[in-house]
Amino acid sequence: MFRAEILKLKRSATWLIALILPLIAVTTGTINLANNTDMLDSGWASLTSQVTLFYGLLFYSIGIGLLAATVWRMEHRGTNWNLLLTTTRSPLRLVLAKIAVIAVPVTIMQLVLVAGTLSSGTFILHLDGNIPWQFALVGALAIITALPLIAIQSLLSMLLKSFAAPVAICLLGCVLGIATVTSDLLRPLSYVLPQGINTRALNLGGTSLAGSGSLTATDTLPLLGTAIGLTIVITTLTLGAIRAVKLR
Repeated sequence: MFRAEILKLKRSATWLIALILPLIAVTTGTINLANNTDMLDSGWASLTSQVTLFYGLLFYSIGIGLLAATVWRMEHRGTNWNLLLTTTRSPLRLVLAKIAVIAVPVTIMQLVLVAGTLSSGTFILHLDGNIPWQFALVGALAIITALPLIAIQSLLSMLLKSFAAPVAICLLGCVLGIATVTSDLLRPLSYVLPQGINTRALNLGGTSLAGSGSLTATDTLPLLGTAIGLTIVITTLTLGAIRAVKLR
């Protein structure tokens, strides 16, 4: 089933989304650092923080919303949805296949972000010091912490035929996510809001957001545990939604 889902994306815009959004983040971060070297004088730390600032607050989560809507778009055309509902295959296999196929371009997004940032710092900005390989670890961790948002956007894109509606809901979540990571009062919500979890994960060890945490087990494990737990809960809800639709 996973292979079939991948084949559906062969000629879609999914791969462009996975390429363009991280490149925008790398480009804007590089330009911002190059134009503000007097204030941003921490070398690699400044570059990685500038790249992940807006990427973590907006681009990454919006990209996931767009990818999920694209993956489900074909099912809402013609009779594909009816065929899915009448298939004899386990609904769990369908749900997990959708989550997995969305996670593939999300992984590519992270690879482009990390490779682009390290290349920019080395060949364009000519930054001194060792390449921060821990940035690659943050990029990998962010793939895992993205699973709750992947799951919930998959659920929304399954239930809503409109391509734009799930993306708009994701955008609202991003706005709320920004509030949760910038407000001391709302900060506890950033551990349960998928967009907030993404922002926290991408800024681990960074300097752009106060209280973003460091790349240690104390700050990392709670995010990973919450992400995995939320993914299980949302997957269960999606299974219930599919069964409810079949009973109509």
